[in-house]
Amino acid sequence: MPAMTTNPAPVRRREIFGWAMFDFANSSYTTIIITLLFSIYFTKIVAGTDNADFLWGFLGIGLTNLIVLLTSPILGAIADDSGRKKVLLFATYILCVVGTASLYLVLPGQVVAALILLIVSNIAFSYGENLAGAFLPEISTPRNIGRISAFGWGLGYFGGLACLFAVQPLVGGLSLPRADLIADPGALGHLRLAWLATAGFFLLAGLPTFLLLKERAPRGPKRGLLGYARVGFSRLGETFHAIGRFRELRRFLTVFFCYQCGLTSIIAFAGIVAERTFHFDTAQLITLFIALQLSSAGGAFLFGWIQDRIGGRRTIQITLVMWVGICIGAYLAVTKGQFWVIALLAGLGIGSLQAASRAMVGLFAPPEKSAEFFGFWGLAGKAAYFVGPAVFGWISSASGSQRVAFLATLGFFVVGLLGMQWIDEQRGHAEAEAWHAERGGDRSGDAAPG
Repeated sequence: MPAMTTNPAPVRRREIFGWAMFDFANSSYTTIIITLLFSIYFTKIVAGTDNADFLWGFLGIGLTNLIVLLTSPILGAIADDSGRKKVLLFATYILCVVGTASLYLVLPGQVVAALILLIVSNIAFSYGENLAGAFLPEISTPRNIGRISAFGWGLGYFGGLACLFAVQPLVGGLSLPRADLIADPGALGHLRLAWLATAGFFLLAGLPTFLLLKERAPRGPKRGLLGYARVGFSRLGETFHAIGRFRELRRFLTVFFCYQCGLTSIIAFAGIVAERTFHFDTAQLITLFIALQLSSAGGAFLFGWIQDRIGGRRTIQITLVMWVGICIGAYLAVTKGQFWVIALLAGLGIGSLQAASRAMVGLFAPPEKSAEFFGFWGLAGKAAYFVGPAVFGWISSASGSQRVAFLATLGFFVVGLLGMQWIDEQRGHAEAEAWHAERGGDRSGDAAPG
């Protein structure tokens, strides 16, 4: 089957590898900053108050994603109009690296500074994630999109794992009580170096993407910033109007928002829950997340292979059933051993659900609208990141129990599971094909390697 690209040039394996390396690189940020170490540093050391979960979930994570929610479709429209997705991706990559490195400056008690730098770096990360995803329809076919998406996600988990190994010698002080760590400048300084190391890892690991990945979309006319903004708003308006023709994409993004609320809650609070509710020390946390990264990579690769055989809809349904069981298990778990089992199952669920969801959007997106539609995917995901962690943090702070918050998260996955019943995968792809064909799209190029 021909490559999903507007350019007939063949897609080389090294180009797919270069694209996947961005997942490898940016997973350092999600693993170290969002999921595991900086989240604990912020709630335990920087804030150190009873409402720390609320500050992290609502302001740190929620506000970031509200901003991205309101702006990412415009960025996608500008990327598609200019044909410069790669340039914009590079700009967001550099901004995220600089923002992450700047977290080194955050000291205990500096809540506002921590939140500002977190929000800046996380916005840049989110933009980059959307822009990288927009390349997927150009380098894949409907026959292999699941495997290529899964390859990126799976490689990403190894990136997070590699960065975790890199910073491990620096983070022993995180197990100390807050007062003891503040009183020990050496341990505190070493811990803060972990954010610099994460930025350096992202910087170096992301370079292959910009050396190997081609900008396959045609270049648009050069415009000034205001010109791009006008065109971006115009294209966005056209897309809102045109998206009426993409009924299955609309339905899927609605369902995706529902179950993503649950998934983002888990990602934002996994390290905090392990440290506070199940009393993992730093060494145990790192061991747990090494296993979690491996299980997530396995889930992405395994379910990417499954998706190309049974379809995205059924694959997502299987993983959502897993997540219902995981939430019930997390509520009932009382020992570290039980939480270990739940965490490994969660890893399988994270990798499979994220890879399958991105592949579904790629399948439903015509190449001419890929950045815009992945902007809408990002919009739905960031709306979920605004709602999910905020709800978890509010319930956790109000009830004094993170287990109760886990039980509430269950509802998001149940709604998503029910909603997937109404998604027609074949019709969604046909809608994208029809749009492309009406605009004289050439799909006569070589197939992307499988």
